[in-house]
Amino acid sequence: MGMMNMLRQTLTASTATLLLLVVLAGPASAHTPSVVEPGNESPETAHVLEDPTLSRAIGATLDAPGEVDWYRMELRSGDALVVEVTAPDAVGGIATSFTVLGPALPVPAGDGDAALAEAVGADGALTHKAEGGEREVHGGLGFIAWGGIRTTAPADGTYWIAVHAAEAGATGKYVLAPGVREEFGPETIGGMAGLIAFFNAPWPPAPGTAATSGADPALALIVAVVVALVVGGGLVAGLRRRTRTGTRTAVSEAPPPYKG
Repeated sequence: MGMMNMLRQTLTASTATLLLLVVLAGPASAHTPSVVEPGNESPETAHVLEDPTLSRAIGATLDAPGEVDWYRMELRSGDALVVEVTAPDAVGGIATSFTVLGPALPVPAGDGDAALAEAVGADGALTHKAEGGEREVHGGLGFIAWGGIRTTAPADGTYWIAVHAAEAGATGKYVLAPGVREEFGPETIGGMAGLIAFFNAPWPPAPGTAATSGADPALALIVAVVVALVVGGGLVAGLRRRTRTGTRTAVSEAPPPYKG
């Protein structure tokens, strides 16, 4: 009976999911997806971006009015410093703004940025306020784009991203998109399933449940299997192209140099 239920769920996968599986083969899928659970609400518990140049789509939530989510990364002078924010075009999606803090950045322009810089011992800050609000589709999922910062790191050191709701007191879901180096690899398999669950989970979440709860096991299985097949096919195709041309297939986009 369990197998029959799984089959029934598989056969009733949504149109959006089928679109997702088609688009996954294209460049839009190159943003490595993941979800960050609550817990990064202070510099001490900041979520660490181990590879800050990798293009990511990180689903996260602001669970309480006035909350700030923190991210930390190590950059060298001249590295891409690219941070953008979007929101799920789904229940619970909210506009977010953010501040990048780090060495050799401009002196904080206001008391709020000054307090954030002092909290992490940073020299300066770059602030982005949510703007735009255009709808985009990536991997079959709808996003509302709220803009970002595209420059290069002016010095070696630790950089921080502090994300907060654009509207005072708002809570909900957002997606942080740091990095520029696009890759389509094994990390995509579980990450895309988790991001779909994040989009589809109710908001606010039920007491005692995470913001990503409510994932469809059949959907996760479909995504994992198909992404694995696409990744495998892509690796084979890439090896063939490299054999013929000797070139690499990774995609990258260099932002303009930082201007202080």
